[in-house]
Amino acid sequence: MNQAITDRAQWISYLANQPTPILAHTQQEIRHFQSEIDQIGLHEISQLIRHDPLLTLHILRYQEEHRQTRQTTDVTTIDRVLLMIGVVGFFRVFGTLPTLENDVHAQKAMIYGAHRTCARAYLASRIAETFSHYRRDIEPKEVITAALLHDTAEILLWMASPRQMMMVSELMRSNPGMRSVDAQHKILGCQINEIQQGLVELWHLPHTLLHLIDDHYADEPRVRLVHLAVGMARHLEKGWDNPYFQADLQNCGQWFHLEPALIYNHIRDVALDCARSWHWYEEQPVAAMLIRA
Repeated sequence: MNQAITDRAQWISYLANQPTPILAHTQQEIRHFQSEIDQIGLHEISQLIRHDPLLTLHILRYQEEHRQTRQTTDVTTIDRVLLMIGVVGFFRVFGTLPTLENDVHAQKAMIYGAHRTCARAYLASRIAETFSHYRRDIEPKEVITAALLHDTAEILLWMASPRQMMMVSELMRSNPGMRSVDAQHKILGCQINEIQQGLVELWHLPHTLLHLIDDHYADEPRVRLVHLAVGMARHLEKGWDNPYFQADLQNCGQWFHLEPALIYNHIRDVALDCARSWHWYEEQPVAAMLIRA
């Protein structure tokens, strides 16, 4: 990126016009599934999609762009989109998407940042799934999708401007007490969440998802659930003894009326299961740090 971008509107306009690749491992899995199309169902495809927030974004944008005029309600989950396009339709539309790692302009910092954020998004979606069971949420797949997409703008920023994203990271490392939103304002000219909201509005993604990923409504139970899951995944990047993660456990314990130790055990199990997908992101899973916890 050669141009200097200094505010929210410019970032939204710039990112909205950039191509959105998917992860290389996602493409590899799609090709494998396509070779066994007679044995593959919508459930297997849904589980594949869930690993990749970029592919999830593609599917929701496709649904909105092909929305029928008689359709009066939003389609807010990947499962419902897949029911509408079918297995063959999925491979036809999404089977040949470009991949992040094969971009001729890809830099190590770009791939590292995007992989790390995608891995965190997947972990957040799995934590949100656990939390939705605690609350007996009537539409758990909505909060799962919202948690997966919550940091999509951050992934797009890593792809579009890894230098500035590295500057944000370095500013926070050199100023341990600095809030992430202050570092983002200093380097990017706005908060990443503001860019995220603008992109979701521009792409006309479902209003429910727009609401669930808006941290300004974190006092509402379902938004709070997404907010807690995303925050917990972010805090775990710095270790299981991170004081912010310990505070998350206390907050969740009070909210769900459960012992923090029980919540810790559930999150540990989720993290261990997520570690099975390390090859998707080629990054050390947070479960690896359990040994030092």
